[in-house]
Amino acid sequence: MEDTQLSVAVWRPAESWQAEDQAVELRLKLYRLRVRNAITGVVVSLVIAALALAIQPYFYVVGGLFVLNAVRLVVAGIRHQIRFGRWLPAAASLLNGNPGHRVAARIVAHKGDRAVLAVGPTHLQVLPVNWGLRQVIARTGEITMVGPDSEGHAVAFVDGVPAPLPAKVVPAPESTTAEPVAPVSLNGAEDPVPNWIATRVARLQWIPQVAVVVVLAGIVVEAQSSRAVMIYAVTFAVMLAIVAILVALMPSDQMRLPKLLAAGQWQAHPVTVETWKGDGRRPVAELVLLLGVPGGQHRLVIKYASAELTANISATGTLWMVGMPKDRRGAAVGVPGYPIVSAARFA
Repeated sequence: MEDTQLSVAVWRPAESWQAEDQAVELRLKLYRLRVRNAITGVVVSLVIAALALAIQPYFYVVGGLFVLNAVRLVVAGIRHQIRFGRWLPAAASLLNGNPGHRVAARIVAHKGDRAVLAVGPTHLQVLPVNWGLRQVIARTGEITMVGPDSEGHAVAFVDGVPAPLPAKVVPAPESTTAEPVAPVSLNGAEDPVPNWIATRVARLQWIPQVAVVVVLAGIVVEAQSSRAVMIYAVTFAVMLAIVAILVALMPSDQMRLPKLLAAGQWQAHPVTVETWKGDGRRPVAELVLLLGVPGGQHRLVIKYASAELTANISATGTLWMVGMPKDRRGAAVGVPGYPIVSAARFA
């Protein structure tokens, strides 16, 4: 079944007092903490690099890796401050009781993760807007907007995604070629937007293993510099190799998300949220649901449930799932047509 206009119930912001929405407030907290977390990461990385060189001067590769990580965090912190620094105070003021408006929106230009929307006679630059969010905007043709204020700052919400997006009034840009609107399908394998995010999530699971391989390569280089270093390095390398093997052998439902999604049809199940362990520091955490199935209720555990997935389930009382978890195998959960997907298992 395929229908570009297939519509399912999703989270939408309240008409006013959006900051009282737990998912919205959580994202605002994360925006505020991002720079502080980057500074903490820079300090920790530099301290570890200094200790590595102080303990053994031949540990220059490991030390260099942590210095590079510190540089990466500095760049990320500066980029975040440029994007969100001036907008955050404006967003806090706008979300303090100002009404939200449903407005027709059309993407007229986009580059990278920036998009310019035509909202009536006004043009709004919104970021970060990835391909999945652009698809939702193009398909629904609407957003929820709060503002703009006297300086042109506004807050934009895309259906199903409780992340307040920075928006600013800008002059009309030169239009870019419109992207084709991806269809929505109840067949998991043929639903492009969830498959797109599932592939991204699966690839992210490889980052820890790649990091282990990089550190091992650095240790091999360092082990050739000194006999004493070789003893330390070989011991450390063996420990890292064991960890790498264990990580590689551990079944990861998140790594199998594209296959889980392609295993069948989306089906809606009535559920009740029992617990979610997310907070202002953890936007992805364990979610426990009570799922009604023939024979009674079962607890369903979504180990890595995002604030977006949790908000949609809480708002609709519905869990969309492909297949059913059984035989210690996971199932894909999410929202058809939206960049929201994760893996679930029975408790």
